[in-house]
Amino acid sequence: MFRRTLLRSALASLAATILFSGHAVAQDRATLILDWVPDGSYAAFYAGVDQGFYEEVGIDLTIERGFGSSDTVTKIATGVAEFGIADIGALMAGSVRAETPVKAIASIYTRPPHSIFVLEDSGIESFKDLEGRSLAGAPGSGVRVFLPLVLDREGVDIDKIELVNAEPATMGPLLVSGQADAVTGFLTNKPRFDVMAAEQGKAVRVLEFADAIQIYGNALVASEATLESSPDLTKRFVAATMKALEFGRDNPEDAVASMMKMVPGLNPEGDGAAILVHNFLTFESDVAARLPVGSFDAEQLKETWEVVAEAQGFDAAAVDPESFVTRDFLP
Repeated sequence: MFRRTLLRSALASLAATILFSGHAVAQDRATLILDWVPDGSYAAFYAGVDQGFYEEVGIDLTIERGFGSSDTVTKIATGVAEFGIADIGALMAGSVRAETPVKAIASIYTRPPHSIFVLEDSGIESFKDLEGRSLAGAPGSGVRVFLPLVLDREGVDIDKIELVNAEPATMGPLLVSGQADAVTGFLTNKPRFDVMAAEQGKAVRVLEFADAIQIYGNALVASEATLESSPDLTKRFVAATMKALEFGRDNPEDAVASMMKMVPGLNPEGDGAAILVHNFLTFESDVAARLPVGSFDAEQLKETWEVVAEAQGFDAAAVDPESFVTRDFLP
């Protein structure tokens, strides 16, 4: 009897050793789809892989490029990947229009990244100065969706602006070459645009939508099917990602170095510097100062939904903004 008890104790001890040994844990495979092509704004996520944060919690994570937030939300809804990064506005719109079964499981950007870029010598110093000028942007992008609302709040007549449709990859060249007086994009584009402009002896000025609206931007998203079938995986993924975000905040150069190893060919001066903007959008806000990383503030979530509803023509009162998110998997 004593020997059997001792044997069971030894086996239990061995099992615990295997379970908690970082190298022995069985790895669950999972995929994270970005909302766009990799640049420094995603460095923290790549650092999470390179630094072993996901491996520590038993996740073998693959990161794939995205093709816009709406595309990422669709792919998550249809089971192409377990997790994604998407503008929460795109998630809200998809949920209302097509009843897309996807929820935000953690916030990333606690302030809106949507911006307009101009050259400093353009004479454009405010949104009002855009009247009579050309503005290039990608149709259907989050910036274009919110543009009429922001311009209206800033007292700008959108009919006096020449809106030009263009692919996202052409924004920098259009701006620097003078083919467009202004271009749209996320604030994380600025370091790359700065490099392009400096090569021509120019400088870039940014007009932030945050001056007119205070809403959430990118968030971690997952399908309702994943949340129901893999709650433990989801909780581990979120915990590791929050750790990665904080690592990127505290060690931006190391995070970029990790990303450069995994995504060769990036420009550390332009693409790499975007992590500083990412950290600003994630950690430098009133909400971020009050709440743990990844949290959703109820009031800002409500404001985000009201802005999305106004911009998209939805009935804000018809949907509870809390229905778009879940806090069940936050650390």
